[in-house]
Amino acid sequence: MTRTTLATAGLIALMSASALTPLPAQAANRKAWDHGSTALALGLGALAAGSTLAKSDAPGAWQLAYTIGSTFLATEALKAAIKEQRPDGSGNDSFPSGHTSMAFAAATYFNIRYGHEYPQYVPWVYGAAALTGVARVEAKKHYAQDVVAGAALGWVLARYFTTSQDAQVTVAPTADGAAVTFTQHF
Repeated sequence: MTRTTLATAGLIALMSASALTPLPAQAANRKAWDHGSTALALGLGALAAGSTLAKSDAPGAWQLAYTIGSTFLATEALKAAIKEQRPDGSGNDSFPSGHTSMAFAAATYFNIRYGHEYPQYVPWVYGAAALTGVARVEAKKHYAQDVVAGAALGWVLARYFTTSQDAQVTVAPTADGAAVTFTQHF
């Protein structure tokens, strides 16, 4: 999982760089948080897609597509309907945070689909998703409620569309027809 190692190194570098940035350079700091949040959101999406491709997991690819697609559509529909002004005044599409919804959708997909194989990475993945939300607030692109709503939206839709890779559906013949069982390991 070298992608995860790179993502972890990037996360540590981002946190270190933000701690060293002088306070008077607020505009540059906001820009760094903005770029960092984009890198984290895209990195989590790449981790989810890369893991799926590396495993040649066709059902997982469909689940990821449904998760990311529905998260994007729901986020954009809410932004269009609510029209909340951004804290920096750059637009009226603050609620909910798209970066955060996509980051949590990717993190939750990875957790559900592959977390049983790589449990040591799950806290890092969710940490990166949470840092995405923090970065959006620090960049003055979103309010805290925008980030919380985005995180919840991504999490819920990933939970809805994703099943664990170790989950099994079995169809067996019976005297009266067929029996369907679903097995999930916790």
